[in-house]
Amino acid sequence: MRLTIAVLLLSALTPAVRAQSADSVAASYRDRHAELMRLAQIPGQVASVENLVLTRDAGRLTLDRGSIYLLAPVGGRAIGAVFRGSGRFTLSAPLAVEQAELRRFAGSESLDVPISQAVLLFSDSTWLQLRGLSWGAAEIPGNVREAVQALLRSLRDDHEGSFDGDVIGPLLNGVSNGFFMALIDRQQGDQVLFRFNPDLAEAVQLHRPASRRRWGSPWAVVTQFAARRPPRGTEGAWHYRERLRVPSYQLTVDLRESFSANIALWASARLSLRATDSVGPWLLFRLHPRIEVDSARWSDGTDAAPFKARENPEVWVRAPRRLAPGDSLSLTMHYRGDIIDRFSNFFFVDPSADWYPVNGQGGTLSSFDLTFRSPRQYPLVSVGERTHSSDSGNVRTTRWVTRHATQFASFNLGLFESQRIQNPGAPPLEVYISEEAHELIRRQFAAAGHVIPQQRRMREAVAADVSNSLALFTRLFGEPPYSQFSVTEIPYSAGVSFPGLIHLSWGTFQNTSLDGFDEFFRAHEAAHQWWGNGVRPASYRDAWLSEGLASFSGLWYLATVRRRDNEYFRFLDRYRADIRTLRDAGPIWNGFRNSTPGQESGYHVMVYEKGAWVFHMLRSMMTDLSAMRSDRFTAMMRAFYQDNAGRAVTTDDFQRAVEEHLNMPMGWFFDQWIRGTALPTYDVSWRAEPAEGERYRIRFNITQSGVPADFRMPVLVSADLGNDATARFRIMVHGGQSEYVSPLLPSRPRDIVFNDLQSVLADDVNVSRM
Repeated sequence: MRLTIAVLLLSALTPAVRAQSADSVAASYRDRHAELMRLAQIPGQVASVENLVLTRDAGRLTLDRGSIYLLAPVGGRAIGAVFRGSGRFTLSAPLAVEQAELRRFAGSESLDVPISQAVLLFSDSTWLQLRGLSWGAAEIPGNVREAVQALLRSLRDDHEGSFDGDVIGPLLNGVSNGFFMALIDRQQGDQVLFRFNPDLAEAVQLHRPASRRRWGSPWAVVTQFAARRPPRGTEGAWHYRERLRVPSYQLTVDLRESFSANIALWASARLSLRATDSVGPWLLFRLHPRIEVDSARWSDGTDAAPFKARENPEVWVRAPRRLAPGDSLSLTMHYRGDIIDRFSNFFFVDPSADWYPVNGQGGTLSSFDLTFRSPRQYPLVSVGERTHSSDSGNVRTTRWVTRHATQFASFNLGLFESQRIQNPGAPPLEVYISEEAHELIRRQFAAAGHVIPQQRRMREAVAADVSNSLALFTRLFGEPPYSQFSVTEIPYSAGVSFPGLIHLSWGTFQNTSLDGFDEFFRAHEAAHQWWGNGVRPASYRDAWLSEGLASFSGLWYLATVRRRDNEYFRFLDRYRADIRTLRDAGPIWNGFRNSTPGQESGYHVMVYEKGAWVFHMLRSMMTDLSAMRSDRFTAMMRAFYQDNAGRAVTTDDFQRAVEEHLNMPMGWFFDQWIRGTALPTYDVSWRAEPAEGERYRIRFNITQSGVPADFRMPVLVSADLGNDATARFRIMVHGGQSEYVSPLLPSRPRDIVFNDLQSVLADDVNVSRM
């Protein structure tokens, strides 16, 4: 009976794959998902295979000799097969940074490994390559079915209906979008998962196994990069290539107290949609895993057939038709969830949560019209300008409208007291704090025998730093894109900055540390109003232009407000120690991918901390040594902000700005510090030599190690000439060169400082006299 079913399935399959039709589009998510799950249960056909090559962009799967088993069709199409036998898998990366990731994983810049098995899932031309084989009736061995089940398990979680959106998306839509996946058993080593998905900005991906319990996913990225011929909509995209935009949201949000004293969210979201490429009819959005969708309808009243698996962020809706470029629709979604918890007198409103439907087919830049109905006793603040506020009984209704399109929207509420602050040179600032929450926390700690310090004027201490840093950054970079700002406290250890709305940790209100961290932390979040909100990073590879620059700006503020550089350099020393510790981390340009199951702090260290170091080194390179002023660096940063305000920028954009202000090519610098990972060690010996006119030179012998042969950097040297006189000059230490001579000095140097003011992020510096 099983064999008969397989033969019938195969005979019905061929005409279905020759021409896709509307019948291939799933009528419901659940039905298509059920078909996909049966892949591991219904046997297909078997064919002998010899020297079959499946090339998908930079990946090549060669099936030298063995058997291939066809899996059950989904939506009338062949979408899966299993190969058993001998073969090879090769993958070459076009970018040096990705070649380095392959070297880190496999010991070579490209992958070339013998394989014994490959489980294939596809929505591309793979079936056209396979159907010419000589298929014969046979039962799939049990261990082959288990291999398929293992792959399916890795692509879903424990809740019914969940599945990897990249895989099920084209199956829902009945399209051949070019998707290809292969779970590959290497003859030596762990499995690898190869994916090619043209709907992603970086379509080529290789993954290695990871612990789902520890990492949250069974797969961790080894390498990923753009396709050789990327389709339109991929340039500058963060994750998904742009096929659909959400120009505007109109949200009505009811925040209701529950019996547990938490706040429940009930919301209605109206989304305007505009297709920039052919997309759908099934469309993907994201909502917080704890949110449930009640309904979704199009503007004509048509049911959008929403599906969201429990505890899963992906929401699928079905449009009336596949959208062509230029098509517009309006979708209204109703949803609810207990996503706002309460601790003591603080509410946990996760600022990173997707509390409104977030686009899964492109970018997230939108305008927002937000109406909140919330308990009157809990003041609420949101992104945008408040255009209305009224009370009815215990309910306060407020409306907030953003003046500029933004990538994210956020709000906060609590037992807040607010105070408006207006300092000279700074925009108006509203600070929201819960004095009652702090007092309750202090008493709870005291009852447990612990004492936590609490500054007397919490609101004023935080407001001073935020306001002063806003004023400083206005002078340095130019007017911010927003005319007024709000600061709220959140029960987290971190901070998050949205357009005109800054969330800061309750701890920075509780006490201000003596080491300067709190001043830095507050200024870091304020700096995001320029770097991150005003000027946006184009992709995850450019995130350092937001986080690294905000960290550097925070240090800049700290040095300004403390009127000395001690703390500034102590932070750089701490960052340097962190960077040296993460020897296996990738470059800054790898962004979030630097956080791996083995080193979860990699993103923070490389992007925030090493990113700050890059800006410090650039300022050092651009400092006028005669006056020790960095006016040229400041002018560059001001011009970069003003030229790009409201835009998304790439690392290449910033490189061009640096080259313009330094009037020299700077590709070598960005290759070394943004796309590279090497840190130089300098072994320096020196002596003073008399020169003409009773002057002196310093002769150096410098060995540079730990870096590529062509590595170069200008290193700042200070020479102590006595009588409080100091001579400063730069030496361009380059590759294998060893002998250097200083400019003429007016008197004999007593001592030197090599790499003064930390001009280069060096692994180590050793100095001796000849």
